[in-house]
Amino acid sequence: MIRRFATALAVGLALAPLAWAEEFHEHGRVGATVDELIAIARRMNPDLQVAALEAEAAAAKVEGAGSLADPKVQVVVMDWPRNQPGYFPTNPAGGTTKKVYLTQELPFWGKRDLKKEIAEANARKAGVLRRLVETELVAKIKVAYAEYHSAHLTIDLAQNLRARMDTLARVAGARYAEALGRQQDVTRAEVEKAALDAEIARMEGERHKARVKINRLIGRDLQDPLVEAPAPRPVPKMETLDLAALDARMREANPEIQAQLAAIDGSDKSVSLAEKGWYPDFDVGIGAVKSQGDWSGYEAMVTMNLPLRWGLRESEIGEAKALSAAARAKRDALSREAGNAVADSWIGLKTARQVETLLTENQLPQAEIGFQAAAKGYELGRTEFLDVLTAEQQLWKSNIELIKVRFDQQIRLAEIEKLVGGDL
Repeated sequence: MIRRFATALAVGLALAPLAWAEEFHEHGRVGATVDELIAIARRMNPDLQVAALEAEAAAAKVEGAGSLADPKVQVVVMDWPRNQPGYFPTNPAGGTTKKVYLTQELPFWGKRDLKKEIAEANARKAGVLRRLVETELVAKIKVAYAEYHSAHLTIDLAQNLRARMDTLARVAGARYAEALGRQQDVTRAEVEKAALDAEIARMEGERHKARVKINRLIGRDLQDPLVEAPAPRPVPKMETLDLAALDARMREANPEIQAQLAAIDGSDKSVSLAEKGWYPDFDVGIGAVKSQGDWSGYEAMVTMNLPLRWGLRESEIGEAKALSAAARAKRDALSREAGNAVADSWIGLKTARQVETLLTENQLPQAEIGFQAAAKGYELGRTEFLDVLTAEQQLWKSNIELIKVRFDQQIRLAEIEKLVGGDL
């Protein structure tokens, strides 16, 4: 029953991407939100499916790890004479003693339990590693989605400025035709339009690359469409993100650290199992004896190994203790590294929020006012076209800085969520 269920589950996981792919092709574009993409990836990403099957395999080993070995049947023929004067054995049907034994290996008390506990620790580690794969996958999707959104915003910005430059180019051409402007103004307008066209083409390429990356992560065909106007993820306010609380959550829920804790548990059990190697294992058996054609009686036997190889036992115990110490050292190193990463990302997020405030409340409004004033002044003949270009480039720079700083916030947020093991 268990085997049939496992087979059905494996087949279902293998066919799930095809079914979901057909569904998405029928419904068209996806990716209105990053949560939608994450939900698709949890069902279709092949790496996550592999991790899930490996965790299932590790869990399936637990029950067998603590079981006894298969019993053995032994058949013995004794007093088997040879032909006289030859050397070949005679027919064993008569004149021989036959014994049939049923034996069972019995490990010393506690060894089976330790083997099962080691398998349970390995199963827990495999389950946490599956969650680690999922957490890293989710973080990659969030970053790729932020790249896709930033490229979309940059394209919109460039197209908006391109339309404005069209208007200014017509104004420059009209002023030159009326001998009120200069040929250089018309040329500069065309050069700026061409630069914006080049930027649009470049960002279209970046958006296409981000779309391909997203489709690869969620297990779809690389050229499948996505929503053209993605919605950014909301970034929590810094007042709700306490660094000490994030650090504590990281130590309790970080998948990599949790996997290492399971490895430590398994290593400790391996030390105990190695120390029990000093105690003997037993074989017990019962047998029936057939002599001269009649079943004449029964026999019982008990054998045990003698753990006399001092070097072997010391080597096994030393190896287990070293691996246990290494697992603890790795846990401590992971905790320090993850703690530093949480602090770095938190500081980066806080800085980005402060820069965003300065841009949106001061620099960007002033740049917009400066561009509009310069453009209006040029139409009225009060300013030079070079002043308009300078104002336009400052507006472009301010908007690009805002897009970049918001993109940086998305990256920092994704990094923190990966480290603490879940969404904030």
